[in-house]
Amino acid sequence: MDKNGKIPPTRQGDIPPELGTYLLLIHDLLKEKGYVRGVELSERLRISRPTVTRAMQRLAALGFARYERYRGVALTDAGKKAAKEARRRYEIIERFLLSTGVEIPDIQLQARRLEGFCTDEVLSALESAADKLAH
Repeated sequence: MDKNGKIPPTRQGDIPPELGTYLLLIHDLLKEKGYVRGVELSERLRISRPTVTRAMQRLAALGFARYERYRGVALTDAGKKAAKEARRRYEIIERFLLSTGVEIPDIQLQARRLEGFCTDEVLSALESAADKLAH
């Protein structure tokens, strides 16, 4: 824990991979609606509400979000910054998946899930491959 009692992130300037999907979706929903409730995350990600609650609590403990039970979640400045990086990573993966021509059900959700687990080296390779497939 740091001096503020927060658990430091596990990756430089980023969040634990298993939480990237949440961060990206929270950011999107906040832009779209102005607020985010756990039930919406649960429905969109097709996972249980208790799992979403635990993730929101972890994001708050890491300093990326402010979570209030029964009220929802908002991103901190660090959360917004991490979400923008997650968006960049997500777009690379989505572009690669689309460039293959393979039909993947719910491609956006699949790209969101993959985003947090790709290393920078893998992302670079996917970006290069997408560029080559586009020409």
